[in-house]
Amino acid sequence: MKIVGTIVEYNPLHNGHIYSINEIKKKSHADIIIAVLSGNFTMRGDLSLFDKFEKTRQALYASIDLVIELPFVFAVQNGDIFAKNAIHLLHLAGVEEIWFGSESNNPKLYFECYKIWNTKEAQEKIKEQLSYGKSYKEATASIINLPSNDLLGFCYYKAIQEFSYPITLHTIQRIGSYDSLKPKEYASAYAIRKDLSLIQEYCPHFIDTNKIRDSKLLFSYLKYQILNLDTSELRDIFFIEEGMENKLKAVQGYFSYDDFVEFLATKRYTKSRIQRMLSYILFHIKKQDFSIDNFHFLRVLGYSEKGKCYLNSLKKKVSILTNIKEGIHPILDIELKITKILDMIYSTSTLALEQGKPQEI
Repeated sequence: MKIVGTIVEYNPLHNGHIYSINEIKKKSHADIIIAVLSGNFTMRGDLSLFDKFEKTRQALYASIDLVIELPFVFAVQNGDIFAKNAIHLLHLAGVEEIWFGSESNNPKLYFECYKIWNTKEAQEKIKEQLSYGKSYKEATASIINLPSNDLLGFCYYKAIQEFSYPITLHTIQRIGSYDSLKPKEYASAYAIRKDLSLIQEYCPHFIDTNKIRDSKLLFSYLKYQILNLDTSELRDIFFIEEGMENKLKAVQGYFSYDDFVEFLATKRYTKSRIQRMLSYILFHIKKQDFSIDNFHFLRVLGYSEKGKCYLNSLKKKVSILTNIKEGIHPILDIELKITKILDMIYSTSTLALEQGKPQEI
């Protein structure tokens, strides 16, 4: 049995993703396709258009066999931490190959980049760039200049090399007008988020637009958290450092999330980093609340009939968690807290799904 994996956010799942899944099936000859899925928030700290259970349903309809959650504390991170933990989950799930969309469609490129990145000279240049106030992404780009998806692919490659996983990387050529706000055959998730009317034409028929969440509703709750916490309490929040707790108090004068992000962003603190920080503030997730290097379980959100059968064969090799409750693991306690807060804000009842059985199609 051949098991392959992919790492996805599906924000939202669109026809380009359907094309990619079909290409994976055709080229890999996989018996089982496993997706590691970012949940309610994305790597950049954005609220997903759909909650993680709706995204799971969509993934299963798109013919993914097994959906494993990448928990918030791993999903809302920089590329290296995101990749390291997503790859770890796929390794636990027994995958042999990982497939993903790529601008270059050349997996050998990562080997060549790794040779350059791993030199003493390259590491010294990265440290120098960081000392000048550059972000880690910008510092790395000064050594290896790759498009966004290939840069993430390089992060996957580094994680595989660091832990000597018996996994090979394979790419699918990205096609269509992915970078355009005026798409042709395929639209990017970015273009669709900017114009939700594109969903009808560029997303599969099973996408339910009635379940889209408005991220603007979060800003009032975020303001409350910042104003309610004193600076010493803000300093304890994950991602907050170097006096940022004082600057955050200016939120009183802002009425737009985007404007507030613009105010906080600097050359060193990119918008993505600021958005991650704000999402951690929203849910009051502190530095001491968890370790990002201490988990050895698979949180299963959904499966097909084939995926369920494969999951049964994994149970003797790895801890499988489905319906969760408080006290199992700090990372999962955070998931429960996030779900309860989002249920309150959006008047939903996804906590019942969090604590129930995985979805099955």
